[in-house]
Amino acid sequence: MSIETLFAPEETALSVAELSLQIKRLLEVDPILCDVAVQGEISNFKAHGSGHYYFSLKDDEAQVRCAVWRSSVAGLRFRPKDGDRVVAVGNVEYYAARGEVSLIVRELSFAGQGAQWEAFERTKAELEAEGLFDPARKKPLPPLPLRIGLITSSTGAVLHDVVNVLGRRWPLATIVLVPAAVQGFSAAPDLMRALAWAEAAGDLDLVIVARGGGSAEDLWCFNDEELARMAAEYSVPLISAVGHETDFTILDFVADQRAPTPSAAAELAAPDIRQIYAFVQGARLRLHKSVAGDVKLARQRLEYLRGHRVLRAPKENLAELRARVSQLRLRARDAALRRVKIERQALERRQAELRALDPRRVLERGYAMVRRENGELITNVSQVQNGERLVLLLLGGEVEVVVENVKKTKE
Repeated sequence: MSIETLFAPEETALSVAELSLQIKRLLEVDPILCDVAVQGEISNFKAHGSGHYYFSLKDDEAQVRCAVWRSSVAGLRFRPKDGDRVVAVGNVEYYAARGEVSLIVRELSFAGQGAQWEAFERTKAELEAEGLFDPARKKPLPPLPLRIGLITSSTGAVLHDVVNVLGRRWPLATIVLVPAAVQGFSAAPDLMRALAWAEAAGDLDLVIVARGGGSAEDLWCFNDEELARMAAEYSVPLISAVGHETDFTILDFVADQRAPTPSAAAELAAPDIRQIYAFVQGARLRLHKSVAGDVKLARQRLEYLRGHRVLRAPKENLAELRARVSQLRLRARDAALRRVKIERQALERRQAELRALDPRRVLERGYAMVRRENGELITNVSQVQNGERLVLLLLGGEVEVVVENVKKTKE
């Protein structure tokens, strides 16, 4: 009976460390796995406190662990997040301690223009829904700024362009440069730091964030969501001037004003001193003409008053006025006397008329007035009856009589 050995002797078996080493060597010498480009969707993204990034790159059938060391993070053009479709370039390495294969990423870019545009539209739609683009919340620019903050690269052409434009248009202003990175992944935090510093200064009338033209990846830091939210709450009027006229970033929609270029931002930020000078000169000329006209009119009035007799011979004019007052007083007295005479004559006529109508004058001519005892006046014989007691009103008194015979005259 024979016994076959199914396992290799111990002296031919590999240790775990030796196997890991063999795997690592195979990966390192395989040209396909060196400097490889892998396309997929980011998931489980984590930014470690050490500065490294860790995430998984997946598609519908598989996934691979990825790492971006801190030395490479600064060179990224955007901050990755879950859901981004990207192309990662790096080397495949084997981590023996955990038996894991990882892609060590050196470069990271969006997986085509479509994916980059999707990320842009997604952030834009989210911020717009929150009202960060609402024109009602945007602050007006000061008309005459004296201290203008400029956040840009200290070595780029933007600084030169803005200084030239402002120096020509508005030399009264002081430009306060706040240097910041304007490209790469580290640019977004650096721009937020610069905005915080400019706001803390407390004496800036407005702030310009500017960068020259570039690719969409170069301008991607200005689409950072945290940067946009900070700009939306910024207390100082903010102008965004990023890229060329056809370039648009999230910061453009959030800022109080958007300028197509940095030079246009400088023109937008300050007035043209030549126009102000022309306006002042025009106002000065109009004021001079207005004052000269008022002075001329006042001089004419003064000349008129100076030649007036009241001022030329005040005593003579006063004597004339006194004589006129005396004359008016006499005329008023004569008019009053004539009026009194006329009224007295009218009164006398009225008195004569009343005397003529006085019943007592009739009684003086031998007539009498007849009335009943109750005072009712008798004017016709038909009112009298036999036996009735009547009162006769005569001159000097009354007589009571009794009617004995009533005779009516024939008509």
